[in-house]
Amino acid sequence: MAKGQLYPRAGAAAYQVDCDVNGEALIVGSFEGNSEQAYLRSEVTCKPKLGRLPREITLPGNVLLVCDSSGPLDAWLDGKGGDAINKLESKRHWVIASVVMVPVLLYLVFAFIMPWIAVRFADVIPLEAKFVASQHTLSAMDATILEPSGLPVTQQSSLQAHFHKVINDIRVNHEYFDIQFRKSSFTGPNAFALPDGTIVYTDDMIALAGEDLAILDAILLHEVGHVEQNHSMQMIAESLFTTLALSYFFGDLTGAIEAFFGVGSTVLHNKFSQAHERAADDFALHQLSVTGRNPEDFARAMEKLSESLPEASETVENWLSTHPVMKERIEKARAFNQ
Repeated sequence: MAKGQLYPRAGAAAYQVDCDVNGEALIVGSFEGNSEQAYLRSEVTCKPKLGRLPREITLPGNVLLVCDSSGPLDAWLDGKGGDAINKLESKRHWVIASVVMVPVLLYLVFAFIMPWIAVRFADVIPLEAKFVASQHTLSAMDATILEPSGLPVTQQSSLQAHFHKVINDIRVNHEYFDIQFRKSSFTGPNAFALPDGTIVYTDDMIALAGEDLAILDAILLHEVGHVEQNHSMQMIAESLFTTLALSYFFGDLTGAIEAFFGVGSTVLHNKFSQAHERAADDFALHQLSVTGRNPEDFARAMEKLSESLPEASETVENWLSTHPVMKERIEKARAFNQ
């Protein structure tokens, strides 16, 4: 027989009761004029056993019984499976192994399994869905961080015609490319690609290149590489599956724990993005070479961008940036044809 506290309703004072298991039933002793009650296992619910903490049992009518843990009570609540788990939890080497293996498992899930699933999932997304995703993304950016381009219409048309000629010179599987221009005080010199083949240059990027179209061509081929290799949809899929996995493993966690895993997820997410950036760099360098252009153009583009960025620690940039460090990219481009 064990001692317990019975809460007849939320916020009510607890009554001291005896609780015992008699055959198929849980017997809860009398209190304050209430007679002794018997409950079948199917009539109650309980939380899993945690160490030697008291058991929390919900009785019919949402009555809570907190009862000291005991062998007969635990066996009645958890059955043989619960008893086996409890024995494992009581063995030190199993506890130590779980402390080591759980973080390793989580790292493997988020660093390798999630990206692998994302790639496979992104490959089967229909083109129509990519158009919808791209339109919504660009509309959201236009409403927040982007503004209409300040470039003259004639200059925009001339650049679009030039860029489409560059794309026509290479072999691509993606049939649709749309070159657009935007102004942004938030992003500075930048270019980005959307899943449907829309490629956006900021006015600052055009100004940074000046009359040197070869620099803009190198950046264009990098963005085409993102589209060709379906990187945008892979990132969307990876973000989706990561969010679902975090919810599954950790539930509705808030406060400090939520902030901690938010930072961890960002770092893993950026590591995955760096792989994309390197693949897009390789695509651009290869296309510059096979079309008779010079991979040095890509190195000069990276130097221009590097000069426009504020100084920062290379270690921090390498760990948190979604792009590989500029020095590494410049050296790779200059060594490409050597």
